[in-house]
Amino acid sequence: MSDRINKDKDDQRNREAVKEETRRIRKLQRVVALAQQTIATQVRTKGEALAVVDGVREYALKLFPDGGDTFDLIYRPRLLRIYRDRFEGGSSAETGSDG
Repeated sequence: MSDRINKDKDDQRNREAVKEETRRIRKLQRVVALAQQTIATQVRTKGEALAVVDGVREYALKLFPDGGDTFDLIYRPRLLRIYRDRFEGGSSAETGSDG
């Protein structure tokens, strides 16, 4: 019986952890979407745009402390693509550099 209770507690903790991670992912997705819109329409300089990218990365690291590489693989290229479209005509195929 004790094993069953422990398993139930572990299952509950796992469900809560998954729920929390899902919440953080959604939060980051909203921030990235806002940053994309901001870079595309509101920032006035390249420096401001790159500051938005850096700010989103810092925020992502607060949500996911070990997620720097994941951010650099998934979100940074998206944000830099919008940056290039806005400030450099979008001709570069490379997604990993600041331009």
